[in-house]
Amino acid sequence: MSWLSKFSLAQRALIGLVSIIAIVFGAIAIPQLKQQLLPTIELPVVSVLAPYQGASPDVVEKQVIQPIEDNLEGVDGITGVTSTASEGNAVILASFDYGNDTEQLVADVQQAVNRARVRLPDPVDPQVVAGSTDDIPTVVLAVASAGDQQALADRLDTTVVPALKDIDGVGQVTVDGVRDLRVTVTPADAKLAKAGLTTQSLAQALQAGGVTVAAGSFDEAGGNRTVQVGGGYTSLRQIQDLVIPARPGGKPVRLADVATVKQEEAPAASVTRTDGKPSLAVAVTMDHDGSAVAISDAVRDKLPGLREDLGAGASITVVSDQGPAVSKSIDGLTTEGALGLLFAVLVILVFLASVRSTLVTAVSIPLSVVLALIVLWTRDLSLNMLTLGALTIAIGRVVDDSIVVLENIKRHLGYGEERQAAILTAVREVAGAVTSSTLTTVAVFLPIGLVGGMVGALFGAFSLTVTAALLASLLVSLTVVPVLSYWFLRPRRAPPRTPAKPAARPRRRRRTAACSASTSPSCGSRPGAG
Repeated sequence: MSWLSKFSLAQRALIGLVSIIAIVFGAIAIPQLKQQLLPTIELPVVSVLAPYQGASPDVVEKQVIQPIEDNLEGVDGITGVTSTASEGNAVILASFDYGNDTEQLVADVQQAVNRARVRLPDPVDPQVVAGSTDDIPTVVLAVASAGDQQALADRLDTTVVPALKDIDGVGQVTVDGVRDLRVTVTPADAKLAKAGLTTQSLAQALQAGGVTVAAGSFDEAGGNRTVQVGGGYTSLRQIQDLVIPARPGGKPVRLADVATVKQEEAPAASVTRTDGKPSLAVAVTMDHDGSAVAISDAVRDKLPGLREDLGAGASITVVSDQGPAVSKSIDGLTTEGALGLLFAVLVILVFLASVRSTLVTAVSIPLSVVLALIVLWTRDLSLNMLTLGALTIAIGRVVDDSIVVLENIKRHLGYGEERQAAILTAVREVAGAVTSSTLTTVAVFLPIGLVGGMVGALFGAFSLTVTAALLASLLVSLTVVPVLSYWFLRPRRAPPRTPAKPAARPRRRRRTAACSASTSPSCGSRPGAG
């Protein structure tokens, strides 16, 4: 892997430009990352809900469940079907393996249910539902008013719901706790018998009276217009005055003459209370591209205006909100990352005793994290509890490669070697060790993302985040760190050489020097010589 360093040193300007572009691109992409509490996990189940009011479990099984199951058998990818028949309701769960295209499976199941409609009773309208973690409401509001609950629900539908749906990333806004009004017709058996009618006659008359029937068309002013007869019921009085055809020879009768017709609240499917008082719940759910934090902030910004739209006497309370929890987690990661960077810089400064070396490492750590976040953005992943935890783990590891490479470069520069040769030699010595240690750690985390089932769906983003951060740190240590070392570090200069002093001549004895200066023939003669 040392060839990367050789290429980087030969193209120093290119490496510097690419690093700057990566930081600028990260500054643009990171704020666009989705922020959620949990990663998006598509549940491997498609549900078919088919209510059939008034039918017994046996009837629901034979007339609803069996036709739908027969058509689901032909859908590819379904591994099992589980059905439950209860009084007035049918629930069919079609399970499949992780990794299949959920949207395509939902479309296939919907087509199978549509084919089964011809065999279903008329009142049955099955709904196909696919669930995921994104279906957990991002924000839940409780709305209370001293007035009528039905009037409050109407005001919510006309003011609050449209305003919340306009928020970027919101997929659905639902109002729960509303008790709808219904009209109950209770036949009087004695009056029916006297008029010669049956309950079936009443049901047919009610059904026929509320149906719109096409009655032809005509041309007018160069255009064609259609004619319709009948329509839905608009008032309780209209139902009471409905005329029931009598038996041959008898008189038609009003529905109110043979039955009791009254309007009442339907049984509550859900009940919401705030501070012990009845209220309505408004649940805001984000779509696949939504961000919990952005939706939370937008909802809170709109609350004052929504309270004014509802009028005096109405109150809106935030019951649950994912935004603050996600924001707190992100703030905690930012604080821990900054502290980790600070302590890493201080430790490097203490052990390397060089401000220049510290600056090199201080640049390499954030760059590795930015590259990892860019990978998350390109993969359309979000910042959530698992990816934030992965980044926290990675922050303590990404600095290792850069420190090893930097310390060895500093050591070779300390020998007084030529700068580029020292950097290449230093990187060549540790490139194998740095690469093997990083790939060993990657080999631990990467297989987690390759596991199937719920584990793979839950921890896949975690594995990808750690892997991306570690590989980014390896790339930075072998490319950016050598270039920064070339720019900031200097080889140690050898101490200047001092000129050598001339060697001292040996001192002669005085007597010898005197003899050499004398012309006496006896000079140099030894004592006693003849």
